Amino acid sequence: MTIYLTGMGQTTPAIAAGQPAPSNPLSWAAIAPVITLGGANLTVSYAGLAPGEIGVYQVNATAPSVVTEGLAIPLVINQGGAATTLSVRVVE
Repeated sequence: MTIYLTGMGQTTPAIAAGQPAPSNPLSWAAIAPVITLGGANLTVSYAGLAPGEIGVYQVNATAPSVVTEGLAIPLVINQGGAATTLSVRVVE
């Protein structure tokens, strides 16, 4: 899955404010997030600025083969001690 968000902080390499993020090299978040869906850990393959966007971050993650289904499953993004929880719809 791909999650778009703001507020992930510094990146490596750093990008000047107001400049679009490059696609090569990618600009990774300096602090990697930990993401869970319904309590199950997701595997994060990329977390950083979305290429071509200004101030928009992108997280590419893979869910395990078995995830709780429902209309309000908690998706928790935890980075550097701060966490955000969103309710998402999960259906197979």
